[in-house]
Amino acid sequence: MANLSAVSENKEKEQSSDIKKCKEACKEMFDRIVSHILEGGNQEAHKMEESIFRKVMELGNLLLQLYFASHHEGNYGETIETAQGTAERGRTSEKTYFSIFGKLKVVRYLYHIGDVSFAPLDIALNLPARCYSYFLSECANLLNINGSYEKASELLKKFFCLNLYVSALETVSDESSDCYKDYYDLKNNLPKPVKEEDYTVVSFDGKGVPMIKKEAAKIKAKLGKGEKRQKKKEALVGAKYNINANIRTPEEVATNLVYPDKKEDKEEVEKAQNVRYIASVEKPKKEVMKEIYDEVKDEDFTEENPLICVMDGMKYLWIIFKTMFGNIKNKVLIIDIIHVTEYVWLIAHIMYKEGSNDAKEYVYEKLLLILQGKVASFIMELQTEMLNGNWNKFQLEKFKKVITYLKNNKPYMRYDEYMAKGYPIGSGVVESACSHVVSDRMELSGARWSINGAESILRLRSVAKSKDWEDYWEFFITQAGNARNNKFFPDEYNTFNVQEKMCA
Repeated sequence: MANLSAVSENKEKEQSSDIKKCKEACKEMFDRIVSHILEGGNQEAHKMEESIFRKVMELGNLLLQLYFASHHEGNYGETIETAQGTAERGRTSEKTYFSIFGKLKVVRYLYHIGDVSFAPLDIALNLPARCYSYFLSECANLLNINGSYEKASELLKKFFCLNLYVSALETVSDESSDCYKDYYDLKNNLPKPVKEEDYTVVSFDGKGVPMIKKEAAKIKAKLGKGEKRQKKKEALVGAKYNINANIRTPEEVATNLVYPDKKEDKEEVEKAQNVRYIASVEKPKKEVMKEIYDEVKDEDFTEENPLICVMDGMKYLWIIFKTMFGNIKNKVLIIDIIHVTEYVWLIAHIMYKEGSNDAKEYVYEKLLLILQGKVASFIMELQTEMLNGNWNKFQLEKFKKVITYLKNNKPYMRYDEYMAKGYPIGSGVVESACSHVVSDRMELSGARWSINGAESILRLRSVAKSKDWEDYWEFFITQAGNARNNKFFPDEYNTFNVQEKMCA
């Protein structure tokens, strides 16, 4: 099989006229920049800065043209040997390359094997299948996942004089998310670093994503009496992280939750480490949980070091969790204390004026009871209060709601044991993820999403928030580019050893 770079070395050493023209154009442009600076006089610094930047962008385009010209249009001789047989040189063809410096045309020779044609230069330089360069695509993606497509288009136009319209930006992000599953499949099969923290924690929650009318109509076809059509589809958000033990007393936790102003200054607790986020509006919830399960399945969980799951009392999530994580024997399931507190407040506002000190004192006392492991005692108090008090129908319904919630979740509310062992008892990490992975982008003013469009952005935001962006983007380039996906030179041009780099 031919080595293209070796063939190119046999070409004439003389520079082609195209290369000479490109070099002259670059030198001329550089001289113009220097003259412009020296003749700038007392022009304001920021205006000179902007002017230099614009001209450097033009120079960048010329330098990129020189780069492509130096490859002699991919002319590797009349014939070359490939894995598919001998390929014969044919005509030249133009390919648009849309770079951060603007558009340019890349002329390269096509080679043929029977009816199949290909451009060896595309493979040698790992050119993208579409016109957008990988560098430009990365810039666009980082703008897309942090703000609206419209704002990304405006910024690229203002600072780089690039016309990338919303539809193009949507396409870039859609295609850039294609390697998400393959990337994490590979990462989860690599040796994992030794865990330095005490515990591994997983957590899940739902967050609504506003849908376009066409998608919203699919959410629930048949409405009950008085029901309004939903405009959001729930994305399941998951988080896995490591954290050190943090032993607290019931009094400390109750005070922090009810009287945060009285919180004593203490040494800052170590934050969650090695956080992996996931959010999906497209996948079934079982598949989302399986993705997090794949992150932890190979850990050696013990009674002293169990897997910890902290969630709210959403019954369907607990059912799915028990199914997906069923073969992990040593695990502890915990109801998020923040959600429990919200239910205690419901009773406090029945019995006392909302916002009153009496209401706060009630919540503190009952929360302290719960944190001391006396959930059954609180349930009995509520039942007695409900039967003996003079409550209206609305108030009675709230009593029943809280009592049912406590009864259903009592097995996961052994907070005295959890705190003594330093387990986390709040789902703050995944609650935060609902905001900074989902709503901060998906609920921008006026935003409405298709399922595919939302999923692409959620995937890329999950990658970025998990601090995997650099590795993911390198993986994406090696998997999506012409150098990887070719059948003509699979050995020579499969040179990117992503696995070794990720292990390092």
